[in-house]
Amino acid sequence: MRVLLIFFDGWGLGANDAATNPLITAPMPTWRALFDGAMPTNDNGHFISVRATLVPTDATLGVPGLPQSATGQTTIFTGVNAPRAIGEHLGPYPNPALREILARENIFARLIAAQQSVAFANAYPPFFFDRLARNKARRSATAHAVGAAGVRYRDIDDLREGRAVSAFVTNQLWREHGADVPRITARDAGHNLARLAHDHAFTVFEYFLTDSAGHKGKPEFTARVLAEVDELLRGVLEEFNSADSLVITTSDHGNLEDMSAKGHTLNPVPTVLIGARRDQIAPRLHALTDIAPAIEDVLSPNHTNERE
Repeated sequence: MRVLLIFFDGWGLGANDAATNPLITAPMPTWRALFDGAMPTNDNGHFISVRATLVPTDATLGVPGLPQSATGQTTIFTGVNAPRAIGEHLGPYPNPALREILARENIFARLIAAQQSVAFANAYPPFFFDRLARNKARRSATAHAVGAAGVRYRDIDDLREGRAVSAFVTNQLWREHGADVPRITARDAGHNLARLAHDHAFTVFEYFLTDSAGHKGKPEFTARVLAEVDELLRGVLEEFNSADSLVITTSDHGNLEDMSAKGHTLNPVPTVLIGARRDQIAPRLHALTDIAPAIEDVLSPNHTNERE
């Protein structure tokens, strides 16, 4: 059994309103095909099709205020209610209290302890490693969890050889800054991501431009980001074996889905399950706290359908 978790920052379930929700008018053929041609919204609730299951997932976690990236991501990758633990939603980067939670409780370390192979698919440029050596690198909560577990950060050599994916998906930005990496499409990047996931029990890819699009509020940029997301997913599914693998997409908070809001939203996030054992996992998902435990359980050597 293999699980690929694709984390899309700042993507909630919005209203069925083209005036505020850019997803309503976005073509996104791969995404729509998962849901019988429809675009999931807050009105749909749970959505089950032949190919996928969507579970609206609570990101507020019983704490007043707007959900934020650092606490949301910490919750996803630990199963700990991070905003409740520190008394507030916090972002974008984790503070010492969140870093302590990430070091003590994270899915990467727990799976490694259970002798499962894990990978973080994102590639980092050389300057990141220079800053990391000087303890100056700014890292997301996801990246802190990866580092705390001793999982390797992938570099330019991995990206060049197709063993990693840029956070910007295509390699264009790297090339513009002089990096000797191949020109690829978002679909190619999806192929690379799926092949990497095939070699590990648990693989994570982090994408943040969805949140950037929500904050910028520029229709042309948002349309480009959504097209890139859709092509990335297309590439993943073309290389994906649904008999023994599960693709999960989720987010830390809403933002992109409501262009009338100036920041994050209170909307649930769409957790999408594609592939093996989705019917067993879906009923367990209610909030961001449920994601890590569900993944760990399905990857447990003792997992059986009877157990479910």
